[in-house]
Amino acid sequence: MYQSLLLAGVITVVILWLTVTKIFAKGKVKNLQSQYVLITGCDTGFGRETAVRLDNMGVHVLATCLTEEGVRGIKEMASERLKAFAMDVTDIRQIKDVFEQVKKFIPSEQGLWGLVNNAGIFLIAPFEWTPLDRAKKMADVNIWGMAEVTKTFLPLLKKSQGRIVNMSSMAGRLAIPFESAYCVSKYAVEALSDAIRRELSPWGVQVSMVEPGGHKTGIFKEGIFKRTMHDLWNNLSPELKNDYGEQYRDRVINHIIKTMSSKPEDPSSVVDAIVDALTSQQPQTRYVVGEDAKWLIFLSYLPAFVLDRKFSSSVKKY
Repeated sequence: MYQSLLLAGVITVVILWLTVTKIFAKGKVKNLQSQYVLITGCDTGFGRETAVRLDNMGVHVLATCLTEEGVRGIKEMASERLKAFAMDVTDIRQIKDVFEQVKKFIPSEQGLWGLVNNAGIFLIAPFEWTPLDRAKKMADVNIWGMAEVTKTFLPLLKKSQGRIVNMSSMAGRLAIPFESAYCVSKYAVEALSDAIRRELSPWGVQVSMVEPGGHKTGIFKEGIFKRTMHDLWNNLSPELKNDYGEQYRDRVINHIIKTMSSKPEDPSSVVDAIVDALTSQQPQTRYVVGEDAKWLIFLSYLPAFVLDRKFSSSVKKY
């Protein structure tokens, strides 16, 4: 009994010491202006804003965009120091092509300091309305694309003992109605990030996750959302349409629009977290961003039956 209590006390002291050390280690990385950081998904939103912020700080930004239009847009917003590439994170040939180009920009002895896996897609819809090919496409981008990009650029990250910052979400900590496919992809991001952080520790590569609450970014547009929901509805069988009813359909659409409309548009707090993960000498493992995110963290520890009751109002049929 005494030995068990002593062991528990020692473990508690060690955990507290490590936690305090992490909290108060506020030093910043030196010579940031000589570092190279690659960011995916810079067409809009968090990726674009992070690329511009880092470029203004003097960092050598390597920005990838899904479209050529995105490439032109990010170049117009940044200095000539920033390099932009068209890259689909689900296309291994494009990833490897960008990798070869990046190696030419980075001094051979230096390596890549940071990789920000920001590229992602988003679909809100009832599970039974969501075609599995749409769900699989989301997983291909949000998790397997992230994994492919990470694996490809790991040699350069290991060389510099650099940083990986993965864009997760509170949907990776708490399953939310109408976001089943998105939650699946973000739960996977959490698992992958935890696993590779532990695997890569011998090489000094640090892995952080950014877990924002809801934000109105380019990933959600009301008009596109309405069209998507009606397209999904129109593709349902007559039996399913009858089962749900148009009243339920309209209520779900209005509920989601109202929820998303209340979210903040300013991306600066999320960008702050990404930048801290890249520049802090002791980056956090998880950056929970937003008041709603903190509230959802609290909810995630509640018993399942309590959460089921809380979410019942948004999913009830009548």
